[in-house]
Amino acid sequence: MPGDLTALAAGLANLFDPLSLLLLVGGIVLGLVIGILPGLGPPIAIAVALPFTFYMDAVPSLMLLLAIYSAATYGGSISAIALGIPGTGSAMATVLDGHRMFKNGQGGEALGLSLTASIIGGLFSALALAVLAPFLASVAVQFGPREYLAISVFGLLVVVRVAGDDWVKGMIAAAIGLFLTTWGVDPVNGTTRYLFGSWHLYEGMPFVPFLLGIFAVSEMFIQAEHNLRASKFDSDSLRARLPSLPVLNRLKGLIFRSSAIGTIIGVIPGEGAAVGAFFSYSEAKRRSDAPEKFGTGIPEGIVAPETANNATIGGALVPTLTLGVPGSPAAAVLLGAFLIQGLVPGPKLFADRPDLMYSIFLGLFVINILMIFIGLVTIRFAAKIVAIPSQIVIPSVLILCFLGTYSVTGDLFGILVMILAGIFGYLFRKLGFPIAPLSIGFVLGEILETALRQSFVVSSGNLVGVFNTPIALTIYGILLATILWEPITKRLLKGKTSK
Repeated sequence: MPGDLTALAAGLANLFDPLSLLLLVGGIVLGLVIGILPGLGPPIAIAVALPFTFYMDAVPSLMLLLAIYSAATYGGSISAIALGIPGTGSAMATVLDGHRMFKNGQGGEALGLSLTASIIGGLFSALALAVLAPFLASVAVQFGPREYLAISVFGLLVVVRVAGDDWVKGMIAAAIGLFLTTWGVDPVNGTTRYLFGSWHLYEGMPFVPFLLGIFAVSEMFIQAEHNLRASKFDSDSLRARLPSLPVLNRLKGLIFRSSAIGTIIGVIPGEGAAVGAFFSYSEAKRRSDAPEKFGTGIPEGIVAPETANNATIGGALVPTLTLGVPGSPAAAVLLGAFLIQGLVPGPKLFADRPDLMYSIFLGLFVINILMIFIGLVTIRFAAKIVAIPSQIVIPSVLILCFLGTYSVTGDLFGILVMILAGIFGYLFRKLGFPIAPLSIGFVLGEILETALRQSFVVSSGNLVGVFNTPIALTIYGILLATILWEPITKRLLKGKTSK
C-alpha cells in the first residue's frame, strides 16, 4: 500500500508538471483540429506528432499523444454534424442523425450532445482502463513465449478479420507487415537478413519513418486526388448547447450501454472506434421503441455512436499497455512512443514504472474533463478550420512529416524510407488493400517471431507443444469463437428469415 501511494504521488507530480499540462492542452487543440478536417484522423495525427516526442521524457510525450488520440476521435463528429462529412471513420455513424438535426435547425443541440456523449464515454473507458489494466497485467505475469505467441496471433488475425470484406487481402497485408520486421539483425542468433547492401538496415526497417509514410504521407497522396468543395453554413449554428440534466437522465441507460459496448470492442485488438460506433448505433436502434425514427435526426442517434467511439480509446489501451498488443491502428502508432522511450508495454512495465501507469490513467481523466471546455471553444471556429484549403493542409502535413523524420533519424535515409513507404501505402490502398493489418503486423512482427522461435525451444521442437498450455489454448479458443461467430450468426439469421 505505501508503495502504491508513493507511485500515485509520483504519477500526479509527473502529470501536473507544467510541460506535461501544456503539451496535454496543446494535444487536445491539435487533435480537435485534425479530427475536424475531413480525411485525417487519430492514427495520422499521432504519427505526425510522434517524431517530435523523440527527445521528450515519457510522461510529457505520452500526454501529448493521448490528448491527440482522444480529441481527434471526438473532433470528427463536428464536421460530421455540420457538413455531413465525417472527419474520421469513427464519426460515420454520427452523420446519420447528427447532420439531419443540423439541417433541422438543431445544430447547437446536436453538437452539445456529441461533445457530452464523447466525454462520458471517454471517462467511462478511462475508469475501465484503470481497473482492468492492472488486473490483466497481473495475469500476464504468468505469460511465457507460448502465451505471447497466442496473443500476437489473436491480435493479428482479429485485425485481418475486421479490416475489410476481402480477408485474403487482409492476410497479404499482415504478411507484408510481418516480413518487413525480419529485416536487419536476427533477434535470436544475431545473423543479418535482407540488408540489401545497406548498413542503415542493421537495426531493421526504421519504425517512425515507415509509420509516417504508411499513414500520413499515403493519406496526403489520397487527399491530393480530391478537391472538396467549400461548405457554407451559418456559423451561429456552431454554438454548442450542452444537454440538460433531464435529457441526460432520459438517456442514461443508452449512455451506459454504449460506453460498455465501446470499451469492450476497444479491448478486442483491431476492432477500433468505427466498429464500436456502428455496433452501438445498431444496438440502440434494435432496442428502441421507435427504431423507424433513427436517421431522421434524434438525440439517440448521436449519443450512441459518440459515446461508444470515445469509449474504445481506454479499451484499446488495455491490451496495448498490458500485453504490448495494440488494440487499434492508432494504438499501434502510440505503441511506437513507448518504444522510442525505451519502454516495452507489458506486465513488467507495471512493476518497473507504476508512476507512469498512474500518470496515464489520471491523464485520460484530465484530458476528457478539459476537452469539455476546449471543445466548446473549438466548435466555434469549426467553420474556419473546415474552410482551410487542401492546398495548405497537404503541404503543411508533409513538411511536418519531413521535419519529424529528420529530427528522429538525423539522415536522409529516414526521409527516403518515409517517401517510399508513402508511395507504397498509396498504391497499396488504391489496390484495395487495408492499412490496419499491415501496420499492426509491422508492430507485432518482432514479438511474434521471437515468441514463436522461443516456443519451439521450450517445447523441444514439438509442434503440439508450441500451443499446449492452458492460457494459450484458452486464447486460441476465444480466437476461434471470434472468427466463427459472424458466419454462424448470419446463417442462423438467414434460417430464421427463410421460415
